[in-house]
Amino acid sequence: MERYDQLGAEPPEFNIAANDAANSGHGAHTDERHGPGVPLPRDPSTRTVEGRIYGDPPWGRPENWSYRWTDASTMNRTVNDYVRQNWETIRSDLALRGRHSGGFDAGHRIGEGYYNNGMFGSGPRDAQYTATSLVVVRIQIVPGSDPPEPFIVTAYPAGLL
Repeated sequence: MERYDQLGAEPPEFNIAANDAANSGHGAHTDERHGPGVPLPRDPSTRTVEGRIYGDPPWGRPENWSYRWTDASTMNRTVNDYVRQNWETIRSDLALRGRHSGGFDAGHRIGEGYYNNGMFGSGPRDAQYTATSLVVVRIQIVPGSDPPEPFIVTAYPAGLL
């Protein structure tokens, strides 16, 4: 209960770029991998949203869905709305397990990217452009922080929840 009480009744407000900069050593990576500055179309000379479908470097492996936020304002607003609306659940998860993961439909376009039209063995990898309103958010406690300090590990537009 002490950890729960220390997290407070008021939810924190996050600026994703600042959050990532302060917590990159703990795995925070929203802007780098899903931010609006990540180029969309495939280009073998740089990290792109479409390139993730094919596992182009520097991505570690191919994925079936790859999206970026439409803009920084949408990213920050959507994440903070989720945290405010779900603070009691998030607070409990953080107090008990030190982490929280949730997904939701924002009800409006929040991101754009690609899905693999050939997923599940239905054919070769084939990136198809689409927009999405689905979001996944992962929050943890900064290791060793006292009082406990939550940070966004990642928050990204998703193809499925």
